[in-house]
Amino acid sequence: MNPDVVRARRVTRDYRQGRTLIRALRGVSLAVRKGDFLAVTGPSGSGKSTLLHLLGGVDVPTAGEVHFLGRSLASLSVEERAALRLREVGLVFQRFHLLPMLSAIENVELPLAGARVPRRERRERAAAVLERVGLADRLRHRPSELSGGQLQRVAIARALANDPVLVLADEPTGELDRATSRQILALFRELNAAGTTLVVATHDLEFAAGAHRRIEVVDGRIGS
Repeated sequence: MNPDVVRARRVTRDYRQGRTLIRALRGVSLAVRKGDFLAVTGPSGSGKSTLLHLLGGVDVPTAGEVHFLGRSLASLSVEERAALRLREVGLVFQRFHLLPMLSAIENVELPLAGARVPRRERRERAAAVLERVGLADRLRHRPSELSGGQLQRVAIARALANDPVLVLADEPTGELDRATSRQILALFRELNAAGTTLVVATHDLEFAAGAHRRIEVVDGRIGS
């Protein structure tokens, strides 16, 4: 049996908006094993993004525990969690979050620079991962010169740059047309077949059907 990459145990996450308490997650337990391709579905505001943030150490729970590769994330400082994300977690966002003044290869180099990879090596690694996602001919293009599907591929390449053990994607096809969404799903399946562990929050039921496993989050709980 493959080991757990990340495990959440009875996780609750509360937020305050003024005097109002918002319970985004309510006692969620979940294990993600090495090699999983997990789709997290549910309506807007159900807690999908909050769950991804907790699994990746972007946030910590109000109650309960998240263990990443056996370590409790709550025991780490903010700086230690940031270092863990840089080395071990790839994040993919719906709106890409690419820097418009940088080329595709320069955007992909950013996490490598953060990890203090030497300049020549990071350029070679960024080029290799862009080739892996089918953009070998777009290395020098800036975001304004790329299509939506190409922008998402650059964002995926950036998430893969440091060879993370876990990739978390939040609505990666939310702004893409159906044909492009299917291309991104095909790419995710290829990455997973090559050993990448994936957790994807999505409204797209066709995309979710292409994952190996699916859970639904409703009102902060995992549905039965």
